[in-house]
Amino acid sequence: MPLFEYVCSRCGEEFEKIVASVRSRVSCPECRGRKVKRKFSLFGVKSGGKFVSSSGGGDCSGCSAKSCSNCK
Repeated sequence: MPLFEYVCSRCGEEFEKIVASVRSRVSCPECRGRKVKRKFSLFGVKSGGKFVSSSGGGDCSGCSAKSCSNCK
């Protein structure tokens, strides 16, 4: 299942959510608001032991995760 990034129109909270499909109803974990917008996301892959970002960089500077343990 894909991981999407969202921003809540009600409170401004930015969060990630694993969803079954693009049509899944998502609510904000902070205020429970249903008016959320999916953000444009970048992705990264690990190839040959080296992290490669879709933005072309080699670090986690574009990552919105709370920790980099998943990036490396």
